[in-house]
Amino acid sequence: MLHSNVSAQENQSEHSIPYQQLLEAQSGLLLLISPDLTIMGASEAYLREVLLTRDHIVGKHLFAIFPDNPNTPDHTPSATLQASIERAIATRKPDKMEVMRYDIPEPDKPGKFLERHWASTNTPIYNSQAQLVCILHETKNISDALKTKTQLQESREKEQAALAQAEQQRRRMERFFDQAPAACAMLEGPTFIYRVINSAYQQLFPGRQMLNLPLFEALPELRDQPVYDIIQEVYSTGITYEGKELLIPVARYEGQPAEDIYWNFIYQALLDAAGNVNGILIFALDVTEFVKARQLAESSAALLQNLNQGLEEVIKRRTSELVLAQAEAESHSKRLQNLFMRAPAPICILNGPDMVYELVNPAYAALFPDRELLGKPILEALPEIKGKPVHQTFLEVYRTGRTHEEKEMYIPFARPDGEMEDRYFRYIQQARFNEQNQIDGLVVFALEVTEQVQARMAVEASEKRLQKANKEFDIANQQLTYINKDLDNFIYTASHDLKAPISNIEMLLSELLLELSVDSLGKPEVRRILNMIQGSVSRFKKTIGSLTEISKLQKEDLNKQEHVVVADLLREVELDLEKMIVEYGASIETDVAGCSTMAFSEKNLRSILFNLLSNAIKYSHPDRKPRIVVSCEQREEGQVLQVRDNGLGLNPVQKSKLFTMFKRFHDHVEGSGVGLYMVKRMVENAGGRIEVENELGEGTTFSVYLSK
Repeated sequence: MLHSNVSAQENQSEHSIPYQQLLEAQSGLLLLISPDLTIMGASEAYLREVLLTRDHIVGKHLFAIFPDNPNTPDHTPSATLQASIERAIATRKPDKMEVMRYDIPEPDKPGKFLERHWASTNTPIYNSQAQLVCILHETKNISDALKTKTQLQESREKEQAALAQAEQQRRRMERFFDQAPAACAMLEGPTFIYRVINSAYQQLFPGRQMLNLPLFEALPELRDQPVYDIIQEVYSTGITYEGKELLIPVARYEGQPAEDIYWNFIYQALLDAAGNVNGILIFALDVTEFVKARQLAESSAALLQNLNQGLEEVIKRRTSELVLAQAEAESHSKRLQNLFMRAPAPICILNGPDMVYELVNPAYAALFPDRELLGKPILEALPEIKGKPVHQTFLEVYRTGRTHEEKEMYIPFARPDGEMEDRYFRYIQQARFNEQNQIDGLVVFALEVTEQVQARMAVEASEKRLQKANKEFDIANQQLTYINKDLDNFIYTASHDLKAPISNIEMLLSELLLELSVDSLGKPEVRRILNMIQGSVSRFKKTIGSLTEISKLQKEDLNKQEHVVVADLLREVELDLEKMIVEYGASIETDVAGCSTMAFSEKNLRSILFNLLSNAIKYSHPDRKPRIVVSCEQREEGQVLQVRDNGLGLNPVQKSKLFTMFKRFHDHVEGSGVGLYMVKRMVENAGGRIEVENELGEGTTFSVYLSK
């Protein structure tokens, strides 16, 4: 309690009226307190600030009107105020207080307080006898200013925290962008200037300078390719473009020729704050290896199919094992055409030692469409990998920070129905580092190559079957060679060994004619028998001669070719057949201007024309004279020589056996039945083929195809 040597009544009688008027007229926040801390008066401004009336406070003890806030028991501003007043009295000087929180009662809500902060000064007032009269408490409510300052400070702190977080995120994104295993680049402006390039992108072009250069200046060979129009369209429309297996020839080193590279890529527009396109984000993946693997698979399948067809042409009857192998090859060929699904590169980010999915892009989610990944540890999302090599590599990368790459990792996964399926992945596991350069997660680039692996396995299986078929083909060729040699030896031996007996028969027949009397020779029955014997001997000699010709045909040099003038050779054949032509009244028309010369054995070509023309005359229709047309033309596959007649023609059964050795279909004319057989052999020995078109009773057309 404060004490004074002057009574309150004396102070009031001496100063109350003039002091009261002076106090109320002040604009500041003033409170007049007696030495015993009784409130003597207050300015209007002060009353308004503390939400009280003069009648309510005057004559009341200071701390009865302004008690401490019971809700802040650790804070006693009344003691601090009283200590300041006591210092002012003791020093007889104004005492300036530190900014202090002193809550005031809320008038309409008993027990409630309003938070206030004050900057106050306590000044002792003395009379002319140097006696303490009162204490002038002058204060200023700085709650709003302090609150504003506090809010400003908090705002600054939040702003700094946001900036720090943004900077942290920016650095993290930069690290993620640079550490991403896929090739990424950011292009700026309508000229597409390279502003950001990650390491994977630069590795695609190790010998080229790109940073801060326009796209088509850094890679000028792209200007005349479809990618030029594609990126212009993305920039003008803002619509993302996704390219799959697009062939873009480009040079990896400056000044080097462009090489064929197949790409999976995404062009995505970058927007400014106003939503306008101001750049392009490139995500690219070199898939040349996969495309070439697929092309190799398709090529191998086609090769296998061609080989099977060749085997069918050479070997007429296949064993059941070969038929089964061909069926399997065709089945694999169809499967290979449907393999190799294309997709953008999948990426995910795993956070912390439990490897929780922090980020999953759509391509990665598409690998597991039936599973929820985001926010789950990898072993909870993909429990099948526990204890598998892929999980061990995850742990190893997280422990050591060393990047791990797999080209064909086998990982079995469960389908929605619970059945396990074999899947293969190419992936890169890369550690993610925080600001302290500590590992805090993993970045995973995964590409499913199940179809490529299956395709490769199919190709390997096909190659094994191809090798087996080749081996069987060689065996079949050897067997055919042995058969041909045996046949040649047989024909040669038969023709040689039969010459002596038939000559003896012919000699004995001559002797018999000399021994028979004139009367015997004059008998019709004897003459008929003798004629039959002579005819049989003659036909036998012709047959032996045909066998000799066939034997010679087998031993001829198949590769011996000459440039034969077709028109000249045809005239020579007509001269050889002149007697027959006149006898039958035949007419021969020629049109061989389309191929004036042929690269063929002249002797064999003469034999072919002779046989075809003589047959056309001999087997003419009895109701009309033979009319034969010989033509030759150049086609894409080679030269085609045709002989068309208006003769008897053949029925389907006769046509199927037309080129059989010693086979004849008409007995009213002479023949051995080996002419067409020899024609077919000569044509096929030269790598060609002969085809027949006919209409029974109307005529026949022989077409000889000779390859280039």
